[in-house]
Amino acid sequence: MKRLGLLLLLLGAGIAHAAAQSPGNPPPQRPTLRVLLIGNSLIYTNNLPGLLRSLARAQDTGPLIETGTYVMPGAELAQHWKSGAAVKALEQEHWDAVILQERGGLLACLASPAQKEQDGCRNSLRTHRRFAELAERRGARVLLLGTWGPDATWQDNLDRGLRQVARETGATPVMAGTRLRAYEAASGGKPKSLFTDDSLHPSLPASLIVAAVLYREITGAPAKAANLRLDFPLLPPGARMGDNLPLERNEALNALARPVTLGAGELPPLLEAAQPAH
Repeated sequence: MKRLGLLLLLLGAGIAHAAAQSPGNPPPQRPTLRVLLIGNSLIYTNNLPGLLRSLARAQDTGPLIETGTYVMPGAELAQHWKSGAAVKALEQEHWDAVILQERGGLLACLASPAQKEQDGCRNSLRTHRRFAELAERRGARVLLLGTWGPDATWQDNLDRGLRQVARETGATPVMAGTRLRAYEAASGGKPKSLFTDDSLHPSLPASLIVAAVLYREITGAPAKAANLRLDFPLLPPGARMGDNLPLERNEALNALARPVTLGAGELPPLLEAAQPAH
């Protein structure tokens, strides 16, 4: 009888497993993480928030990602604090993570004893603290998106500055610029197409690497190659932005979307480049 009971138990478990896997049952519901992005054209070029959402949506498991994005061309974080729109969104809505992106190479100033005392540098550090303190009060994790410089020396100073801000605010540094430069170096200085102009705006492959770096940091797992549905506009550096309206609600820009699918076969080298150095 004991043996029969065990067989019945195993049979029942097998039936339950088969039922759970049957085509008629909907897949288990995935949680959604809300991510607030604050920065400038390095974020909205190629629509980094949209790429982040698409990466999450394409995965078989793991959370989905919903974004809110406040961006202005060439903006410093201090301008966003003064404008107040991103601050209001952080105060009034729930966010699981907040991504702060300072203007271009500004944080390299912190690596210089002379430059770190200049008004722009001190103002940047003060604004990072303000956003980080507000995010902490609201229960959101803060990520500092590391940007990229024109050469190895500048990149090193940028990374040093980013780590200093992270130490002083308790935020997590995300070394996206370092990963882009490592990918470029591994390619023998190619492809030059990582950046589209002298202002180092990212190409689509570069933006995909940055999106994968952020995805790993937000979810704790690397993104896997899968077909990506790009159902949002791939914006150019000169796209018109409003500082009081999130990108996701900018009807004029979103009307430019021409949905396409990026094949999974294009992604492996870019996803590999997003992995941290061993």
